[in-house]
Amino acid sequence: ITKTVRYRTVGDMSCTGAVESNAYTVSDVVVEVAASTLTERGATRADDRISEAAMEDRKKDGYF
Repeated sequence: ITKTVRYRTVGDMSCTGAVESNAYTVSDVVVEVAASTLTERGATRADDRISEAAMEDRKKDGYF
């Protein structure tokens, strides 16, 4: 099965998961995000599923 996806940010796909999307232009993305009831940051960031402090731990380890 092939799906069209986009990422919330340009970055590491291992920490920001893909969001299924049919948006092809910036305008399409804006409309899609405005209509969404799901916060992409909380729903797609793998660090948030590890622990509440995972992002801070990565910062301390020099990842950012």
